[in-house]
Amino acid sequence: MNSHINSLSRRGRRVTIALVAAAASALMLVGCSTSAPAGDTAKNAAPGSVKLGIAYWETRTYAFQLMLKGAQAVASVDPAIDLTSAAPDAGDPSKLLPLFQAMAQTQKAGIVLQTLAADPFFRPVQQITSSGTPVIAIDAPPPADAGVDLFITNDNVALGKMLVDEIIKGIPVDAKGEIVIGTNGPAVPPLIARVEGMKAALAAQRPGVTVVGPVSTFGTSGSSQENYSAWDGIWRQHPTALAYLSPAAQDAVSLGLLQQRNKVKLLAGGMDLEPGALEAVQNGYITALVSPEHWLKGYIATKLLAAHAEKGTAIPKGIWNTGGLVVNAANIAAIVERQANDGALLKALGPVGDDQIANSTKYLK
Repeated sequence: MNSHINSLSRRGRRVTIALVAAAASALMLVGCSTSAPAGDTAKNAAPGSVKLGIAYWETRTYAFQLMLKGAQAVASVDPAIDLTSAAPDAGDPSKLLPLFQAMAQTQKAGIVLQTLAADPFFRPVQQITSSGTPVIAIDAPPPADAGVDLFITNDNVALGKMLVDEIIKGIPVDAKGEIVIGTNGPAVPPLIARVEGMKAALAAQRPGVTVVGPVSTFGTSGSSQENYSAWDGIWRQHPTALAYLSPAAQDAVSLGLLQQRNKVKLLAGGMDLEPGALEAVQNGYITALVSPEHWLKGYIATKLLAAHAEKGTAIPKGIWNTGGLVVNAANIAAIVERQANDGALLKALGPVGDDQIANSTKYLK
C-alpha cells in the first residue's frame, strides 16, 4: 500500500512545475477557530486545544479554496479545534514551504498538506512527521518516504474517462475528425493523469478521431486572460474540431466565454466547479464538467486528524479515493444551490464525508 503511494509520489517529484511569480504581498496566513456547537468532540478536549493546520498551493483558485472550506467546516462544528490555514496567493513552493514550517511549530495535532511540487517538501515533512505530528496529503502526491501514510485524492485517470463518457454522447461512433485537449496545468500530476484517462477512453470508444494535444493553455503568468487567449488561438486553428476538452478548471470558463463572445456553439467539457464554469453549463456552453469534489478532501483529512487528536483514533494508511461527480444540464441547478455558501456545502457534503469515514475500507487502496 505504501509502495503505491511512493510510486505515485516519485512520479510527482519528477515533474517540474510551471511557477507563477507572486507579488511581494503574496503570502496569506489565516487563523480559524470556532465556538459553534460541538459535533462528536471528545469530552476531555478543551476549546481550542486541538491545534490543526492546512497548507495549500495558492489562494486564488476555487478548487483550492474548496479544500480549505472542507477543513473549515470540520472546525465550525467542533470548538476543540483551532484551525490555521496558510497559502501564498500564487503557486510557488518557495513561498508555501516557510508557511508550512511555521505552521508546524504551533499546530502539532496534525497538518493537511496540498502541494503541486512535492520535492522541496521532502525533508521538512520528514522532520515534522518524525517529531510526532501527523501529516495527511490531499489532492496531489506527497513527497515519497517522508512519513505521510495517507493520501486523499481522486482516481484522476477515472475522472478523465468520466468526462469523455459524457462528451462522446454527442459524437457518432464512426466519427472522423479532431478532438482537442487543452490544459492550463501541463506539468501538474493530477491533470496529467486526467489527460491520460481522456486519451485512453477516446482511443477505446472513438478510435476514428484524432486527438490533438494536450496543448498548454497556461501562458507566462497563468492569468485568466492568457488562458482565454490561448483557447481563442486553439479554436481558430481547429475551428471544426468535434470537441474541446480540458482536465482543468479555468479552461472550462474560457471555453464558455469563447462561445459566448464569438456566437458559436461547440461541444466542450472540463473539470472542477469554478463559478464561471457552472454558469457556462447553465447557459449551454459547457456540456459537462467532472467535479473532483475537492471539499471532501479537506473535510475528511481534517476530521481524521481531529479524531486522532481527540480520541486516539488511528489514521488510516493508503490512498483514499473520494470519487468524482458529473455535472451537466440535468443536475446543474442542484449543484449551483449546493455551492452557494458554506452552510449549503456542509449540509450536502458533510454526510457524504462522514459516510466515507465510517466505511473507509471502501475508499482505500
